[in-house]
Amino acid sequence: MKLYLLRHAIAESRATTGQDRDRKLTAEGITRLQRVLAVAAGANVKPGIILSSPYVRARHTAELAAAALGFHDEITYSVALTPDATPQSAWDEIRLMAAEEEVLVVSHDPLISSLLSYVLGLSQYIHSFKKAGLARIDLRSVGPRPAGELLWILTPALATASIHAED
Repeated sequence: MKLYLLRHAIAESRATTGQDRDRKLTAEGITRLQRVLAVAAGANVKPGIILSSPYVRARHTAELAAAALGFHDEITYSVALTPDATPQSAWDEIRLMAAEEEVLVVSHDPLISSLLSYVLGLSQYIHSFKKAGLARIDLRSVGPRPAGELLWILTPALATASIHAED
């Protein structure tokens, strides 16, 4: 399985409701995310399923990813992908999709960084995800304990450089 981990884009610092789960993406966040997604589409990223946190900023990120990557099915939302969830609970949710060739997961930090380490079999963080950052991991095992290989990490800055290099 190809597993893509995507951190939500830049969001407002405070929602009008005062609830963290209701924070919306900013215009700058959407622009940076679209650059990352354009490079991902050019790299032929084609998820068969998209799993996302139900928080507003993650939902919107997942919707933008679906549109950019040609995903036309329904996005699956799970509380196992909220910021304070554990990598094990997130993995348990992802494993249910083991039949899919490519899975895109949209979540938050600190979960997304700890999930990356977890699927690589590491006990410590190896990366702190930038907002709108995208990583590809090829999984060799989708059993109770995953085994994966990190293929690449795409940051908004790298995506911007890549897009400008094509001009």
